[in-house]
Parts: sequence; structure tokens; C-alpha cells
Amino acid sequence: MTEDRIAKLEEEISELRDLLTSLTLSVQYREDRAFEAAVAYNHVVGQARAALTLVLGSIQSRALGEKPQQVSHLSILEAFPVVAEAQEPKGVDLAEAIRLVAQIVGNQEQAFNVIKAHQASGFGVEAYTSLGMGVR
Repeated sequence: MTEDRIAKLEEEISELRDLLTSLTLSVQYREDRAFEAAVAYNHVVGQARAALTLVLGSIQSRALGEKPQQVSHLSILEAFPVVAEAQEPKGVDLAEAIRLVAQIVGNQEQAFNVIKAHQASGFGVEAYTSLGMGVR
């Protein structure tokens, strides 16, 4: 029981460190690092941040007509089933992308803002253009 509690506390400390780093970056680089700011604003840390990154990568692959890279880390897949859902080898539109990201960040408005911030940071320009977002 004590080992489980220690492991949980270590995970919480790690997540708090991630959050502190994200908050520091978001304050320091509000416009230069839009994605970091969005992640910090939505308190996405630890495994949730890893899951978000995997989901966004899968969305980009699917938007370009490519098969997403398959993730086999059971801990991520169990904690965030949306990762497996995002890896389905089929096309994706903006509404589906928002729905997938919303499962991690909380709601569709936040999800759209995270996707826009990801795009604004220079990630997946071609993919986001194919989703109809264009370059802004």
C-alpha cells in the first residue's frame, strides 16, 4: 500500500513540475510558444500531455491521408482510450479533430483553441490546411 502511495505522489510531483514548466513558458513566451501557453492554460500535464501529443500527431497523419503511427504503451492507451480512437486509419475532418482533442482538454472550445495554438506554433501546417484551417 505504501509503495502505491509513494508512486502516486511521485507521479503527482512530476505532473506539478510539468505544469510549472508549462506555466513558466506560457508566461514568458505567450505568442512565441502558443502551444505551450494553450497546454498550460488547460492544465494538460504528464500522461495527458503525452496523449494530447499523440492524438494531434494522429490527426495530422489522417488529415494528410497517411496511416497514423500506432502506439503500444498500455498505460497511455488504458488511461486515454482516445489515443487508440485517433489512430484509426481513416480520414478526419476538423469536427472530428476537435471532438478527439476535447476528450483530453475538456470541451470543444478549448480543443479548437489547442488545435489553433498547435498550428500557430508551426506544427502540421499542411495537415491543418487540409482540415480547412489554413495558415493564419
